[in-house]
Amino acid sequence: MLFLQLFSTKSVMRSLPTGTLLFLILALSKPVSARFTIQPASAQPANTDTSSKAITLLGFGDSITQGGPDFVSYLFPLRKMVQQAGYPLKFIGPKASIYQTDTVYNAGYSGKNAEFLAQKADSIYTRFPADLVLLHTGHNHFDTENPVAGIVAAQKSIITQLLSINPRVIILVAQVITSGKLPKYSYIPALNEQLRDLVKQLNNKQVILVNQEKGWDWQTYTIADKVHPNALGAEKMAQTWFKALKKVLPPPRKD
Repeated sequence: MLFLQLFSTKSVMRSLPTGTLLFLILALSKPVSARFTIQPASAQPANTDTSSKAITLLGFGDSITQGGPDFVSYLFPLRKMVQQAGYPLKFIGPKASIYQTDTVYNAGYSGKNAEFLAQKADSIYTRFPADLVLLHTGHNHFDTENPVAGIVAAQKSIITQLLSINPRVIILVAQVITSGKLPKYSYIPALNEQLRDLVKQLNNKQVILVNQEKGWDWQTYTIADKVHPNALGAEKMAQTWFKALKKVLPPPRKD
């Protein structure tokens, strides 16, 4: 491919602003819609945007990404934000989350941890090779398990698998939201420090750290279980993702 011939060395790749990098990837590759013909028509609506600027996004995580009967996924307010700003993003994935009359597709697995996602990453991303991946995983362990090292290893495995399938993918790795459900989730601050170190060690311009922990107050932003985001929390998470996305996306279209 012309893009790979022009930008084959790591030094040149890292010299490009990330937004420019994604723009070139999309401009010089085939339309995104052509890559998803294997999706069952009954599972997801067809992508009607066949332009080279169409961009796909996969939310990858647990119930915080999927949503639930008592709380809403951050993907709903995030999609509203990107649409209002004029970004042609298409949210894809094997799960259909429904809120009121709206549906958003994702790869959120309620009750599952990072190790589970690492086992499923290859099959999921082979089916849904999105241009952008939002990775938020770190819950569904107990502090007594001393889970931090295993979670970090699982996230590294996920990132490696995604890059192997699609070397052009941009992965936004979240430092996950904290919880008031203690001592179960008392390991999260230490986990977030290790995730920061992981992204730094990977030293890949396409792997970007997003600090969802910053400014997060579980007393304000979670439902009664002290874990899952309430409406304000979902909005806050969406704003944090959106701020990061604007740095990597090409300029929005002007209608």
